[in-house]
Amino acid sequence: MKIFLSWSGLPSRTCAERLASWLRYFSDEIEPFVSSDSIRKGARGLDEIKKQLDESSFGIACVTRANLHAPWITFESGALSKEVDERKGQLVPFLLEGSHDDLEAASSPLRQFQSTRAHDEEDVLNMVRTINSVLRESANRHPDNTRVDGLFRKVWPELRDALAMIDLTADTPEQALPSRSTEEILEDLTSLMREQITRITDLEQTVAALREEQTSLPRIRSRFTGVYEEASRPAPPSAVAMDNEGHA
Repeated sequence: MKIFLSWSGLPSRTCAERLASWLRYFSDEIEPFVSSDSIRKGARGLDEIKKQLDESSFGIACVTRANLHAPWITFESGALSKEVDERKGQLVPFLLEGSHDDLEAASSPLRQFQSTRAHDEEDVLNMVRTINSVLRESANRHPDNTRVDGLFRKVWPELRDALAMIDLTADTPEQALPSRSTEEILEDLTSLMREQITRITDLEQTVAALREEQTSLPRIRSRFTGVYEEASRPAPPSAVAMDNEGHA
């Protein structure tokens, strides 16, 4: 089960990285993805993010007051909401500060989703239960939170203390926005679409050429078949006589 953790800004990134590490306690089947440390060296970042968005069945957006309208949060959350809805998963705004009312007041696109307050133990437990339910249902197993509840009580202090150490004042305007502009992101998306269109066009031309080749083969065979039949047909008697006279 892939879980995509969206972030924008240093505090949000730190939250995503620590949350990703902590979620692995609950199942070996959980595969958290954080773009800051999950993208392979040398891989094209946007390609990898798009691939992970397509494959994720659960999404967590690490939200601060400073990144409510950050382009990355908006872009990734929009893509996630579509993908997880198709997989009957969920997208959860993980609030490092404030409450769901802040999402409503800011008219954030995330306000349509049920949020989780990062420092509320019961809220976080409910989020983990939801992840467990999605995981078990995807494997056609009956949801059972008994083990999850017991494990959560043991490991919650680790996450609680890690989140408490995050400095929310580190969110300057420059850090709250992604390092790339919206125009650059759109240009990359357009480039990716053009590449896909080119590949599809090449594939269609290849298929058409193969079909044409298959269609022409019977014609060639029938043409040569006629030649072979003509060559194997006995010559008329007159032709044989003329040939004998010529040799004589």
